[in-house]
Amino acid sequence: MFLERNLDALADVDRRLSERIRNAGRGAVAVVPSKAGPPSIKADGAALHSVYDPVREARDWAEHHDDAVRNASAIAVLGFGLGYHVEELLHAARGEITVFEPGIDVLRAAMEARDLTRVLSSARIFTDPDDLPSPPPDGTLLVLRHLPSVRRDPAPHEEAASRLEVLKVVARGLRIAVVGPFYGGSLPVAGYCAEALRTLGHEVEFIDNSSFGETFLSIDRITKSAPHREILRMKYGEFASEAAMARIVPFRPDIVLVLAQAPILASALSILREQGIATVFWFVEDHRHMKYWRDVASSYDHFFAIQEGGFLEMLREAGAKNIAFLPMAASPAVHRRMALTRQEILEYGSDVSFVGAGYYNRRRLFEGLVDLDFRIWGNEWGGCPVFEGILQRKGARVGTEDIVKIFNASRINVNLHSSSYHEGVNPDGDFVNPRTFEIAACGAFQLVDPREGLARFFRIGEELACFDGLDDLRGKIAWYLAHPEEREAVAERGRLRVLREHTYERRMEAMLGCMVRSGFRPPWKAMREREDPGRLVAQAGPDTDLGRYLARFAGSRRLRLEDVLREIRSGNGAVDRVERIFLALNEIGRREAAG
Repeated sequence: MFLERNLDALADVDRRLSERIRNAGRGAVAVVPSKAGPPSIKADGAALHSVYDPVREARDWAEHHDDAVRNASAIAVLGFGLGYHVEELLHAARGEITVFEPGIDVLRAAMEARDLTRVLSSARIFTDPDDLPSPPPDGTLLVLRHLPSVRRDPAPHEEAASRLEVLKVVARGLRIAVVGPFYGGSLPVAGYCAEALRTLGHEVEFIDNSSFGETFLSIDRITKSAPHREILRMKYGEFASEAAMARIVPFRPDIVLVLAQAPILASALSILREQGIATVFWFVEDHRHMKYWRDVASSYDHFFAIQEGGFLEMLREAGAKNIAFLPMAASPAVHRRMALTRQEILEYGSDVSFVGAGYYNRRRLFEGLVDLDFRIWGNEWGGCPVFEGILQRKGARVGTEDIVKIFNASRINVNLHSSSYHEGVNPDGDFVNPRTFEIAACGAFQLVDPREGLARFFRIGEELACFDGLDDLRGKIAWYLAHPEEREAVAERGRLRVLREHTYERRMEAMLGCMVRSGFRPPWKAMREREDPGRLVAQAGPDTDLGRYLARFAGSRRLRLEDVLREIRSGNGAVDRVERIFLALNEIGRREAAG
């Protein structure tokens, strides 16, 4: 009688689960009448609700948790049964309610036995710990166990409880060190990751190694001896690795995220792992061009790559653990639509442009565009007289700010992925470069060579356009130059797609989600709990002077002595008794540190 109505209500929020329940059986689950009338349920012979009065039982259960429920911004209930207890929570809960119930047979029985449309419209049901959502960042997640359900199948419920605890810590904010390389394309990506993690509420230490880059590059000028150069690079790498550790260790991070080519030695990673710190590598390069991944694959706890397919299997064979695909992205704060001056449009604009290094395939293809209003920006184009007058700034490197202006000023941005041996388009390209997302984020129009997986990120022809060779490229350039409104509409749809799905914030969320599902546990959990403002208020007593003082930090993700001192120093008027105690504690600590 209730099944179809309940499944329709569930399908509005989770069609896949609705279909799973529709196709499931009850197994060893039986719905039985209670003495009071409403149905109860038995699973494997054990009652999950009272067989006398399940409604009264649920009401008593909810009243027992009433204070905690009213103070929680989110509630997770382990075990659903027939949903009586969840229904009672709806009266007092002010936040979202999440239900974890691994038994599809139980859910099937519940959908048949009761009208649950109100519950289903207010609470989300999950059957797999991997799917549990992150709680709100204020950390007031209340986890309630429906004990009869937990006793029936304890392992998945405890796994869900453990997962929720980790998600709670992650939501409150982790300490993450991001280590960048000396130079190269992964250097700005490291900065974007650091900023994205800060935006998500994490405390970030960006280990920027770019200041070492010039010295590292100068090694080639010191000697022509290849063995000596190699020794010097190795010694310099050891120095840079130790310098990075000198900043990482005192920071006490939960995670160290290392970008491709960053100078961190395997011995340093071992020291971090011994402290329980998760080490993560994001290899944002083409594995076919950069082969060093084989040497570092086994040194990290988590390995993320921008290529899938056979490469992931190669990583497994090389000893990498917890491998996952993590594509490139854009940083909307940097890659953005700009209002350019007339002078800037003259300086950076053209019908067609390209920004990037002069790889072989680009040189070959772009020879066919020299009769157009075409500008090339970037380095490594030396020895190409055919591009005289087209190559800008004599082939000098172009900074990010200028690149964004070029994207904005160009009517058409050509985006050809690099290849050292193809004549033009690489037909087997299997990763999407960051430029694809960056051009789109600027609201600029691009023609990009087709790549495996590109259709996963953009609707081809609607959010960007592709070309498969010179003739196709010239034809589409002519078409889109003649149809500016269509060109602008495609670019705008691409921009909105990037802002929704392809920012570094979304990538960092995905990375942390993968890590949690792989078993990541923050190493400093006890320290985090000591910094929980709500916990500190509760320990001090909410009605004490200290509790009332600490309550002003209730909305903060964490509370440390320096936060209190900052609050005191920013205030006006006389310092009160509690503040004097904090100032005294700080002075004692300062003197002890000074010896």
